[in-house]
Amino acid sequence: MPTPAAFLLDLDGTLLDTEPLHFLAHRRFLGSQGIEPTQDDLVGNIGKGDVEFYSELMRRHGKQGDPVAWVAGKTDTLIGIYREQGVRINPGGSELLARAFAEGIACVVVTSSERALARAALEAAGLAGRLQMRVCREDTVRHKPHPEPYLLACVRLGIPPQRCQAVEDSPSGVAAARTAGCPVVAMSGHVADELLMRAGAQRIIARLDELLPAGD
Repeated sequence: MPTPAAFLLDLDGTLLDTEPLHFLAHRRFLGSQGIEPTQDDLVGNIGKGDVEFYSELMRRHGKQGDPVAWVAGKTDTLIGIYREQGVRINPGGSELLARAFAEGIACVVVTSSERALARAALEAAGLAGRLQMRVCREDTVRHKPHPEPYLLACVRLGIPPQRCQAVEDSPSGVAAARTAGCPVVAMSGHVADELLMRAGAQRIIARLDELLPAGD
């Protein structure tokens, strides 16, 4: 496609290497509640909402409680991990952002994370000041795989979806962007590439700077 007018960037697992930290936070918090999630449980939740995930785990393990409160506990655990360990930008991410800012290409974070958690991750990665445009969980009624988060990002930018390049790492995120009308590529990671392609990704990349023109 021609140079996009905007990059719409999923946060966890796409722009930032946070999925292993999410897994660690899930294990720490759920372990304190007597639940040991499997790797398949954790991978299966990528790109989805933690409240639904915790509700299912509580039902499966016969636990009583408020899943919203449990997720708040996990979020506090995760923010602590961010502060302890920092957050790495995924390969090619710094190069992509530098080129986008130099050329006046808008960059918007489109995430299923709550605003406070997204801010903490970006701060830990040193990107909070550069990526102030964000669509977070509180901003929409419906969440990925529904297209509403991507449609809202396009409305806020005043740019049609067809001119906004979405980048995702989960089938639900890919589906959301595609349904919104955005061209979408997927980062190779914890989810099988074939599942990302089946969800509608046009291609798979290993580094974010693969989105830049060849030779740059």
